[in-house]
Amino acid sequence: MLPAALHPDSLWRPLEQLVLPPIIRDWMADPDSLTRRLSRYGAFRVVPGFHAHAVPKADERQLLALPARQVALIREVTLMLDDTPVVAARSVLPVGSLTGANRSLGHMGSRSLGLELYKRPLCQRDQVWARRGSPDQDLPLCWGRQSRFIKRGAPLLVAEYFLPALWEKVG
Repeated sequence: MLPAALHPDSLWRPLEQLVLPPIIRDWMADPDSLTRRLSRYGAFRVVPGFHAHAVPKADERQLLALPARQVALIREVTLMLDDTPVVAARSVLPVGSLTGANRSLGHMGSRSLGLELYKRPLCQRDQVWARRGSPDQDLPLCWGRQSRFIKRGAPLLVAEYFLPALWEKVG
């Protein structure tokens, strides 16, 4: 029988409530830019996937305090190291968060959102949640973290799933 922390879980839980293997906790609790950390292990690039205005999932709307039918910009990307997918990421950017100096966050293309978030003025990460699940029905179960950031007073949500190939690269 698997330890409770290794079972699939549909719910995001505060990171501090979970007992995780040390290497996984180290990556999930790291407060710095994931892009910068990944870049130390190989040739890093962002492969854009889904990018559209859509209604976020119910749990995402709740964390961002969005009304039921409120659309947001949804951006899904794969982070690659040496042409190997290592992280699947999903960002939810409320339309109201994409104004003024934050407008560029809606036009990232193949650029890293993480690098933009950690430019001055720095964002604030006010909460980190974790779960073991799959970001997509075609991907394996893996550990994911979801963070709510505040950039220039505007909230956004970023979920990052650490794919099994990551542990092979950094292990």
